[in-house]
Amino acid sequence: METVGDYELLTRIGAGGMAETFVAIRRGPGGFEQRVCLKRVLPHLVGDKNLTRLFVDEARISATLRHGNIAQVLDFGHDGQSHYLVLELIEGIDLRKLMRSLASKNESLTTGLVVHVAQELAAALEYAHGQGLVHRDISPSNILVSRAGELKLTDFGIAKALGNTGFARTGVVKGKVPYMAPEYAREGRFDPRSDLFALGVSLYEIVGGRRPFDGKSDPETIENLTLGTRPALAELSPDTNQELIHIIERCLEPAPEDRFASARALRDALAELSPPPTARRILGKLVKGAGDTSDAALVATQAGTPKGTAVLTRGTAEAPVEPTPADASDVTRTRGRPLDPPTALDARAPNTQVEGAPQTQLDAAPKTQVEGAPKTQLDAAPKTQLDAAPKTQLDPAPKTQLDPKADGPMQRDVTTAITPRAQATPPWVWIALGVGVAAIAAMVVLFAI
Repeated sequence: METVGDYELLTRIGAGGMAETFVAIRRGPGGFEQRVCLKRVLPHLVGDKNLTRLFVDEARISATLRHGNIAQVLDFGHDGQSHYLVLELIEGIDLRKLMRSLASKNESLTTGLVVHVAQELAAALEYAHGQGLVHRDISPSNILVSRAGELKLTDFGIAKALGNTGFARTGVVKGKVPYMAPEYAREGRFDPRSDLFALGVSLYEIVGGRRPFDGKSDPETIENLTLGTRPALAELSPDTNQELIHIIERCLEPAPEDRFASARALRDALAELSPPPTARRILGKLVKGAGDTSDAALVATQAGTPKGTAVLTRGTAEAPVEPTPADASDVTRTRGRPLDPPTALDARAPNTQVEGAPQTQLDAAPKTQVEGAPKTQLDAAPKTQLDAAPKTQLDPAPKTQLDPKADGPMQRDVTTAITPRAQATPPWVWIALGVGVAAIAAMVVLFAI
């Protein structure tokens, strides 16, 4: 097994224009093991001083960055033959592979997930720009998505430090032409807004299924970049939230002053849109379902124009992207501003209809509800009858008459139980009345005599 420094090389991940990457492992005392990504200059380019300088610059710049959305540098060294860079191992795939996987199934990321991706990458850029760095090579192939749904910006191989003026100029333009800001492609001048342009191109590609400025050649592509010649995103994806389309289109403005002033300003605009709270989990499931979930890590810079991307068709509520949770699209549509058309779940009846039955059915519920029967029907009983009814006669009302299962309306049973008791006259009353009348008659006779 080949070793590089303290690391054993396990599997070759891939290679780019100047370097190759491996899954490697470092062992230590007590059974300690750490799986990492090891990146080294391609063997046939080891003697190229310019590439070696770029590689060392990448290590130096990346080592200063500590952010949750930027792949971390763990070690850097030289094994006697070439330099190597050790990075955290991201188990997953890059965003381009994820897009192609979804396209093969005629699916795409939902609007809510696109908002989440944009927010995470804007946060990474805000941090990097705050450190005085411009990435200069943002594209879907340099954005990793882990099986846990994490988003990591990678490959700071051609990142540049800004001067005191806040912008810089270089004599050599490096990067991928379809993602270059016009000022960088034509003049070699760049600032943080150049990264926002490249991010806008990537988001346009995710939503629309194609890059916005592609021409038949690099010069034609650069001309399209400069003139802003591109299909309207709303025409490519008419169902996408209009605010998100406006944000992406603004990032693509040819003049830097017409774009967002900073990554922070972009984040503020995106904050008006709400991604699903389970976005990270959903992305992780999509990565696992992409088929190619072998260990991936930081891919080396790939010069030139990447191959085209298949046109993506947006998923619908009837055919949601699998294997996302059943409620994933619904959460996206119900939180914050609606990002997609409402589903049947959103059109469910009000709580009063879902939680209970109509009032007439509730009246036939347990005793506690019977005692609170509609006041109008109880009040309908003649007041004199209710007042005259002895309380002891109301309390022992037969249970069968108060039972909700009894035939007929409950209020009718209560009324018939009260009315007979209020109208009945005991026999002894009539006897006493007769005796009284007889006594009075006798007294009248005696007084007459």
